[in-house]
Amino acid sequence: MEATLNDITKPQNSEPAAQVGSAVGLSGPNQAPKHWYIAIVGNNTEKVCCERMRKLFEEWRREGKNCEAYVPIQKEMRAWRNGRRTEVGRIILPTFVFVRCTELERRKDVAYIPYVRRFFVNAAGAPVNGHRPIAIIPDRQMASLMRMVDGADSPVSISSRPLRLGERVRVNGGKLVGLEGNVFREADGSTNLVVKIDILGCAMVKIARDLLEPLEEPA
Repeated sequence: MEATLNDITKPQNSEPAAQVGSAVGLSGPNQAPKHWYIAIVGNNTEKVCCERMRKLFEEWRREGKNCEAYVPIQKEMRAWRNGRRTEVGRIILPTFVFVRCTELERRKDVAYIPYVRRFFVNAAGAPVNGHRPIAIIPDRQMASLMRMVDGADSPVSISSRPLRLGERVRVNGGKLVGLEGNVFREADGSTNLVVKIDILGCAMVKIARDLLEPLEEPA
């Protein structure tokens, strides 16, 4: 069950994080470590698949399993031709459902959920038995992605192209206060806050330059 970024259509939008507070940290004592994996589902089924997973995971908790599911969905206002405005959810990464679980749970349980087609792989990883390793997104990067998606006032996008990133910064005001990343300046002079997401590239959002303060680089 494998997929690479080239197998997936390019991003659209996001849904509020489940248990964002638990996204960073270790599992309980004597438990196998949990990681964030990317399950590939059908296009335009991300939200319903995530909701179904969460219900299934609630049942699994009785068996001592503690899995999480998350789809990045950003809420935006859409104006219709009749002048009516409604709030809609934009899927930022089509066909992706992020799942946090142990490797054993991924292989023995999540992989057999009927609507999970395969898992995203690390195309740069060394093959094992002829197969690329399953991609893992670090907890802190997932927490930053969730924070950006849930708090940003401007559209969040994912870029897999190489970016010439500027200084390391921290947001000092607004809904994203405390979020750290790098500066990226567009050709038109606008400023973006960029958070690196291993395997996927960078999550980025436009932000006022006066909301960013430089971070000292470690010696």
